[in-house]
Amino acid sequence: MDSGSPLLPPELERQIFETAVDLHPEIIPNLLLVAARVLEWIEPLRYRTFTLAGPPETCHRFHVLARAIASKPAQFIRDNVWHVFADWDFGQRTLDTFIPFCTGIKSLVIFNPYPGMLSQLETARPRHLAGPIESLFHDHVHHTSRGVDLTLPLFSALTHLDVFGTIYLESSSWTSWSSLALLPTLTHLAVIEISYRAAAAALAICPKLHVIISMHSDARTHSHLVSNSVEDIDDSDPRFLSMVLASNDYAADWEAGVQGGIDFWARADAFVGMRRRGEVEPKSRYWIEERDGV
Repeated sequence: MDSGSPLLPPELERQIFETAVDLHPEIIPNLLLVAARVLEWIEPLRYRTFTLAGPPETCHRFHVLARAIASKPAQFIRDNVWHVFADWDFGQRTLDTFIPFCTGIKSLVIFNPYPGMLSQLETARPRHLAGPIESLFHDHVHHTSRGVDLTLPLFSALTHLDVFGTIYLESSSWTSWSSLALLPTLTHLAVIEISYRAAAAALAICPKLHVIISMHSDARTHSHLVSNSVEDIDDSDPRFLSMVLASNDYAADWEAGVQGGIDFWARADAFVGMRRRGEVEPKSRYWIEERDGV
């Protein structure tokens, strides 16, 4: 018998290798050497997720992505690069080397969007998007009156949106953000330190929202806010909650989520479910505590 022939049905063998990669992605380089068929199955998985943090010059994953763009067909990048996280160190000069190629992106976190990025991603349909969304419209805001136009095709498949900003009911920005109601698939929204009053307004115009999160980066500030909060607390919508996620934990949390683990969205869903079932005491509490186990 040819020792290189598979002993299992190819479909089962492939599933075994892909499951191994899901559980232990660090073994991908070794698996690529097993056999030609395994290389064909597994190599695309090497490019699924890119967490790009720190100076681009020393970011290993950035260089892996850059080499792939230079050596692989454009369709390979489009079909296989699904999740990208680019932190503050990645400005326009480096983003411009890969963003235009990532048109099959499913989850994108971008800290430094730049004018022109919208047009480069016009064929992309991410489901998860996080970043300073208003900055994406920098060129539109200053040259047209459109403001934040969430009716663009880029946003048409969004289910989860973390705007990295605040919505103020008292300012004209609320008018532009009212297009949230036009997002056909949006179910999850996170906003920095949004008040319950503003969140209630967003929930009213977006009845399909499952949850809206008031996001905080500092636990002490958050603790002070919730301990002194009396605004409409007795009537708070169970879909609203306040949550702490430190900036330096965001990348790890995001990566856990795209790999099928528990991220802040999953914790929010679990807490909202507990409130709906009457498992949260007092019933008006809209923040997660350790006793909740989520």
